[in-house]
Amino acid sequence: MQSRIAVTLLPWIVRSVGLMAWVVLALATVFGGAAPAFAQLAPPVGVDQLIFTEQPAVRSRFQGTPYTRPCDPNSFNNCNAQGAVTDLTFGAENNVVLNAVIAAGTRFEPATALLPPVGLAQRIVFRRNIRAGLPNRQLLFFEQTTATPTTLTLAPGRVGGIEEAMLSNIINRGIDNVFNNVSEVAAGGNGQETANNIERIDYIITAPGISVPVADQGNVGFLILERGGNDAFKIAAITALDGNGDPAAYGPLIDIGTGAWGASNDVQVASAVMRWDNLADPTLPLFRPSHLVGTQAVEGIFFPINSLVTAPDNANPIFGYSLFAVDVNGLGAQLVNFNDTTIFPTNTPGGNIGGLDLIAGGFGLIRRTGGFSLVKRVTDLLGPATLPDFSQVLGTGSDIDLLRNNNLGQGQITIADPPVQTGNGIEYTIYLANTDTVSVADVVVCDQIPAGTTFNPDGYGSGLGIEAIASSSPAGPAVTYTSADDGDPGTFFPPGAALPAVCGANQNNGAVVVTVGPVNANQVGLIRFQTTVN
Repeated sequence: MQSRIAVTLLPWIVRSVGLMAWVVLALATVFGGAAPAFAQLAPPVGVDQLIFTEQPAVRSRFQGTPYTRPCDPNSFNNCNAQGAVTDLTFGAENNVVLNAVIAAGTRFEPATALLPPVGLAQRIVFRRNIRAGLPNRQLLFFEQTTATPTTLTLAPGRVGGIEEAMLSNIINRGIDNVFNNVSEVAAGGNGQETANNIERIDYIITAPGISVPVADQGNVGFLILERGGNDAFKIAAITALDGNGDPAAYGPLIDIGTGAWGASNDVQVASAVMRWDNLADPTLPLFRPSHLVGTQAVEGIFFPINSLVTAPDNANPIFGYSLFAVDVNGLGAQLVNFNDTTIFPTNTPGGNIGGLDLIAGGFGLIRRTGGFSLVKRVTDLLGPATLPDFSQVLGTGSDIDLLRNNNLGQGQITIADPPVQTGNGIEYTIYLANTDTVSVADVVVCDQIPAGTTFNPDGYGSGLGIEAIASSSPAGPAVTYTSADDGDPGTFFPPGAALPAVCGANQNNGAVVVTVGPVNANQVGLIRFQTTVN
């Protein structure tokens, strides 16, 4: 009696941080590595490179715009004089739009599959202590291109407030001195006034929150960007929400010093700080000139989930994170009440304590996309007269793009028509792709033979049961390996034989093991073999 089955592959990609299904790999010197022991929190990672595009901004001009009172006469001569105005233009040049970052040699992009829309925090709330009598205002800085006493042109487009700015991916604008409560003017300053009443910033992921598999918690997390990379702050994961969707519990409060910022110098911003002093006044352009800041680089920090909390799972999701000034001290529930002045001082100075210059464009949730990947496909059926289209390259992602650009990656994930019968052959191909910027060393691939099938030791010639393309860029020619353990990179271990440790639990149906060796940046390759349906 013949069996009739459908061949199905789950559309998964095995990465260096985990073991899944049939394909298992062992490798060294890969960012993330195996799942950590979680005895302590992982460290955050400085951002080394910003990947961005420049897009024309929407131009809006406001002639006769008054300066803030006070303003800095060293930035804008005579700006404090009665009736002083400037010709203000937003969107005079380009928005600098962040697409991805490189941290520890690995590319990170918005986690679109985990948290729509576009991986951004679903809700950003600036928590203010209005009862403290501090100024209730908003401040933003914009990249400036021309600054004279009568003309101020800003490169990026105008926004309607700090929430809108921080929910964008435009990185040549941001918030100046976000936690500063102390008036510089009252302290004898020169008009560079930034005092406000913001005590906490909440990036909230609404219920049910986000749960990331333990093995992937070093590859998914949050991005914080700052102008200058020279200010300290504190951060804590939100571990529960109340009935209103506001933070109800926190993970540990983590100190981030000035040395944690990365070394990116890709985007340099000379800023004009703008204030909206009367939030009840909707008169455009809302924000008015206050003072200028010299050119500074946009720098960043990536916070893996396991740097904020220890191994959250489906039973213990997280709901985003909150940012705090350096002088905030508290545990868990103490961080919830931002009006508690014993936890949240209302005399926080600027500088390295409350002077965080938060860049708009921190994506919220991001995930690793660069790295070593394996993609498994069915690439041929031997026996049926009518065959599916195996020429497709299915899926999306930087690894699939790299394979596609090298004319690799073809195959099917699921084949139900024609049904596979006893005696038919099935060819499986495992594609290798390294989209990282660094080499991956000592790669060994083990693929156990699917149940209900038998390995074909002569699939590519007498005694030649394995075909491969060695790691290369562009993709090199195919070569064959014998099924025997005879010194070439490929070996077939028959059913019942002891398998190498890399294979994991023995499914007792045999396994193909190939020593790939190093896979350099942007290199691809493949391993393929055939089975016969029992």
